[in-house]
Amino acid sequence: MRVIAEKARVLITVKTTPQPSKKYKDIVCTAGVRLDGDRATWVRLYPIPFRYLDTDLQFKKYDVIELEIRRRFEDSRTESFAPDWESMKRVDHYDPWARRIDAMRTLSETNTCSLRRAAKLDHAAPSLGLGGVADVDKLEFERHPGWSDSQKAILNRALEEVDLFDDGAPARKLDSPLLNVSYRYRCTDAKCPGHRGQILDWELTALQHKMKGLNEAELRKKIEAKYLDQMFARGRDTKLFLGNFEAPIKRQIFSVLGVWWPREAEVEALPLF
Repeated sequence: MRVIAEKARVLITVKTTPQPSKKYKDIVCTAGVRLDGDRATWVRLYPIPFRYLDTDLQFKKYDVIELEIRRRFEDSRTESFAPDWESMKRVDHYDPWARRIDAMRTLSETNTCSLRRAAKLDHAAPSLGLGGVADVDKLEFERHPGWSDSQKAILNRALEEVDLFDDGAPARKLDSPLLNVSYRYRCTDAKCPGHRGQILDWELTALQHKMKGLNEAELRKKIEAKYLDQMFARGRDTKLFLGNFEAPIKRQIFSVLGVWWPREAEVEALPLF
């Protein structure tokens, strides 16, 4: 079946950490909000071989991009689309927070419990959301196991092959992060039993690479300073960008794709939801 392309204008809200890929060397799952309809709607763009795109196409969080997309019918999550990255162009960047809040004000309010309940009943239920947080208990840390032998082979071949795009392959191989990090938190559901959500945000991996000279204890403190002390500071209206997995058996598991943390005063001036 030939899938017809459609044009989309997307505000990028999350980019997950790159993962090795047999076909694309390494890929990123990107999600955002479509701005081209009557109201904001979630969209997942996958796969994107982000590190292999031309430099001028390597968009940042809260950039606005225009591109052609096609529905990924092999993925029953209705927000999932395959991007035509060769059609992609960056057209704007939303800063300060007021522009971002205004763009997302028509999204439906949700939380992790609501998303999980819906996913149990229907595989086509919402697979992305901006979820409210009642409180955060702590961050949990685990050592990343490192890339498997097959993943290492993929990444080694990527350095040897001619790049798929015009400006050549990245200068260095994709390194795995030292730590996997998860939030222990309660969402805004009145009967929330608590959740453990692994943080898949690329910014977390980038922070670990930037702090590579630190020992593990020092690195944990740096991560806590960013993902707890700063993002959940008093006066912040912090929410979590949430997304689940494509595999039907994992649909009710929602990971943390990123963190939304404007000041409460900015949200009160431009109410979200």
